[in-house]
Amino acid sequence: MNNIDLKLSSQQSIGNSTNHLDELLVLRGIACLMVVTIHCSPPRNSMHYLGYDFSWIIFSNGLVAVWILFCLSGYLMGKAFYSGRYTVDTKGIFNFWYNRAIRIVPLYYFNLLILSIFVYTDILKMTNWGYLLRLLTFTYQPYFHSHTLPFNDALWSLSTEVQFYLLVPFIYSILAPLIISIRRFIIVFFLAILAIFLIKFITLSGFQQQIIENFSYAFRRWYAPLINNLDLFICGFLINPLIHHYKQIKGDVNHTKNTILKHLFQFNLFSFISIKLVAFLLIILLYLFTSHHFYHQELWGLSTRTGGFRTSTTIFVLQPITSIITCFFIFAFELRKYESYAENEKLSFTNILKNPMRILEIMGHLSYGIYVWHMPIIQKITPIFTSDIPLEAFTFRISIALILSSFLAAITYYLVEIPAAKFKIYRGVRNQESKVRIQN
Repeated sequence: MNNIDLKLSSQQSIGNSTNHLDELLVLRGIACLMVVTIHCSPPRNSMHYLGYDFSWIIFSNGLVAVWILFCLSGYLMGKAFYSGRYTVDTKGIFNFWYNRAIRIVPLYYFNLLILSIFVYTDILKMTNWGYLLRLLTFTYQPYFHSHTLPFNDALWSLSTEVQFYLLVPFIYSILAPLIISIRRFIIVFFLAILAIFLIKFITLSGFQQQIIENFSYAFRRWYAPLINNLDLFICGFLINPLIHHYKQIKGDVNHTKNTILKHLFQFNLFSFISIKLVAFLLIILLYLFTSHHFYHQELWGLSTRTGGFRTSTTIFVLQPITSIITCFFIFAFELRKYESYAENEKLSFTNILKNPMRILEIMGHLSYGIYVWHMPIIQKITPIFTSDIPLEAFTFRISIALILSSFLAAITYYLVEIPAAKFKIYRGVRNQESKVRIQN
């Protein structure tokens, strides 16, 4: 199938609705659940079987969860430009930034308002307006100042996200003409990982002792800055040209007389089912490996543990591994859907009955709300839900935290997020019919 055939097939699909599972929403929901789980402080030495300690299974690595979310964001922001939804001109860039603000700002500011009035009232004192200004301008880091002020620490990642949004049009302008083949993609993909790795290695090697000994320093200088997370965003971003060129090559192969190439692409090992299965298993292995490392090497949850992050594996290795596995997952599950502009049917009770697997999307839809509400909820309920059995207390905490944060997320989803989305701009889109609702 050549490029003309691909465009025609895409246009034929316009207006048709589907009721398929959105795997990226599921992955986002899983990442959100990982963050909530580790913030609920799972207990060590609480799950033993046949003399083995399996407590590490519930120690989900929150660092990895946020990195997955960053990678997904990079892909979706790239798709916004590669699909033609936005153009690289003044109007197109303004529309992109405006729509991103409509997506992020209303709930973010509503969360700030409620928490400032009812939970973290000290933020409104004149002496703390510097903190408030950083929160309002998306430059917030909870450990930026030597004297930290208690607030919703989870909001730091939204600051990093918004900073990336400002760069997206420029990244697209640079990379789009540069990546004209799969070979170029491979080079740029691994150069992005290698470049950020070297930046971190050069800048952080001399301060590794401080990162190990001081959590606030590790968070402020290593974990939170955009430059140290840029490889995650860019690698997710680059999956877009990869899919484009992969489809083009496959189309050329289908029209070639070379039977060897045809059989190579049609061979069962390259089937989408096989690729999806491998991608799913890799995500599971990523969770198991990073949780085990978090528990046994980083000693997370140990009462005597002090300082930041202890191992070079966490500081330098886990991030590129997360990037590669998440990008493979995106590629595997988005490849067939990418060129179809059919809008998936909205999640509803009726559509869940038609396709029960879509129930897995619920947490993905509510993930933004759950993410911004869960930290203050956990802080308030932790002193209330206690038990002589640590695992029981943890079960209480995570259950109540998920119920309350999901409840608040559902309320703000319908009262804040959906009404705000009506103000988005959908002009300047390729072929106008190709308006695609990108979940993020």
